Amino acid sequence: MQAARKLIQIIRLALAGAVVMYLFIILRIPPTAKPNLALLRGLGFLAIVDVVLVFVVRRIMVFPAEVVLQSQSQDAKALVRWKAGYIVTYVLSMSIALYGLVLHFFGFPIGQVVPLLLASFALFIFLGPKAMAGEESPSAPIVPQ
Repeated sequence: MQAARKLIQIIRLALAGAVVMYLFIILRIPPTAKPNLALLRGLGFLAIVDVVLVFVVRRIMVFPAEVVLQSQSQDAKALVRWKAGYIVTYVLSMSIALYGLVLHFFGFPIGQVVPLLLASFALFIFLGPKAMAGEESPSAPIVPQ
């Protein structure tokens, strides 16, 4: 379980770092196209749908797997479901940042693009995997036995 949690944390931090890199790309490369308001509305709607889907996936895949893993930490099926749930959650979160990047290259100013990047980054920050019961936490005090 600890190895799976570490893998999910690495994926999470790598994708959050990619969102930060997208911001630097947006700041360095100016938009060249003329903005189309229909594109902004369409991708904005898709971003909202993605946020809803993130919470639905967590409810359907992650939370039930966590319940099983609390009592049976070696259940392979629940562990695969838990990892898949987090990966799908992070893919959906990353797509929101990609919408922002696409909007920038289609001519939208930074003020209309950054909210998408911030939403994506916030999902990465706040939706991290939590430690299971019985799993050693790196911040837990070491008690001699």
